[in-house]
Amino acid sequence: MKSDTTLQSIVERLSARQYPFESLRERGTDVLVARAALPDGRSAIFKYWNRPGPRGAIRRFTRTGTAYRERAALVHLRRNHLSVPEVYGLFHLRGAEARHTECLVEEDLGVCLDPTEALKEHIRNGDEEAVKRFESEIVRSTGILVRSNLLDTDHRLPNYVVTPNGHPIRLDFELARRVLAWRLHPQQYGLMLGTLLGSYIFSVQPDQARMERFAVAVLAELKPPKRVLRVAKARIQGMLERQKKEIGMDTVFNAPWERGGKS
Repeated sequence: MKSDTTLQSIVERLSARQYPFESLRERGTDVLVARAALPDGRSAIFKYWNRPGPRGAIRRFTRTGTAYRERAALVHLRRNHLSVPEVYGLFHLRGAEARHTECLVEEDLGVCLDPTEALKEHIRNGDEEAVKRFESEIVRSTGILVRSNLLDTDHRLPNYVVTPNGHPIRLDFELARRVLAWRLHPQQYGLMLGTLLGSYIFSVQPDQARMERFAVAVLAELKPPKRVLRVAKARIQGMLERQKKEIGMDTVFNAPWERGGKS
């Protein structure tokens, strides 16, 4: 990897639209995710945020902003043997022409697949072994997150990508919080669990058997307490009610933990 000075220059120029890049995601002047070449011929992912003003300055000074949280999560999870992108650097932008205030530069995983579509394709093809491998990695990575005391209320399938070799990798830890002990945060833990299960339900509905098998696998890995499961169920129900209201699809989820049985 090139020196921080070289990367700082690229980061500043790219933000100012003076360096060639491919836009992957952009939200006004607030967020930009781009792919760009490095001087050594490799490419990297540049994640920009624009947090001007005193509040943004305080978060940068205290290292509590979004970019810092994401960097901390990626570094922590790599140390705990979870496949996540390598961090190349976190930079503050100071150039007069820069459109953003901070940028996290990460490893480029290449052209990846959407995880929901990858799962649906496995199911359409009748490739249950591929489905099992996919689901096992989602469950395993969730277990690593929780045991690492990293709780993320936005932990959902769309925040994974599937690499060209078929391996699901979790990205986007902007809302992740590292806590002293997950047991002290049942609300956050429950929201995290419910969001994951809800996103899986959206991917395989109306297949009740798949929904329940995946939930049972998650329970076997995590063994969450009842108070966490109560929050998780409420979160799932909220997601399903919103779906019904927005698109008219009425899906029912029979929580396996409520009947004490296994699917």
